[in-house]
Amino acid sequence: MNLNDFKRLIRPLQNKIFLLLGRAILKAIDNSEGTQKIQVIALNNETITGMERFQEYGFESYPFTEAEVAAFFLNGNRGHGIALCVHDRRYRPKDLSEGEVAIYTDEDSSDFRIHLKRNRIFDIKGDQKIETLDTSKTVITPIETHTNATEHIIDSPQVSLGGANFAALRTLIDSRFITLFNAHVHSGVTGGGANTGVPTVVGSEANQATTRVKGI
Repeated sequence: MNLNDFKRLIRPLQNKIFLLLGRAILKAIDNSEGTQKIQVIALNNETITGMERFQEYGFESYPFTEAEVAAFFLNGNRGHGIALCVHDRRYRPKDLSEGEVAIYTDEDSSDFRIHLKRNRIFDIKGDQKIETLDTSKTVITPIETHTNATEHIIDSPQVSLGGANFAALRTLIDSRFITLFNAHVHSGVTGGGANTGVPTVVGSEANQATTRVKGI
């Protein structure tokens, strides 16, 4: 067997190796199934339809068409491709420092993102943040910043806490302190150095969130 015979023998294997990985352009997305199916344009205007797009558990995105796709083809079979990554250079933020992480969309302009910065700074920026917990708590904030994992700052013209469920939650929390509050005294603050009496207006479920009471 000469060299030409050997090259001819391994050419099918060589072609499969060359076709294992590839780059493509995203043209369409079917987001209705358990796994996203995409259509891409690959080598020499090759159209590939029904390619599965695998994503990490807990992280989901719906990219724009014309994004770039890195694909793997099982056994070099172009009809059985898996999209490993979708990258869109049009919207990728370029202002991160080494080691930082950001969650962003096409609307990002450094003023709309979740950003894990250096020095343990957790920064959330946006025009409006709506958070709902069991339909009982709604917070609307234009800016929310967590600094050094110890300080929570909300800069907002409106913070709304309401609803029947929140009222029930408030009662559950406050009721644990009513008995303690009604029995408390202040030590050594009267003219003779004795303790004060218990509060003259006691706490109760009726006034726990609306009335301030103080012992005399």
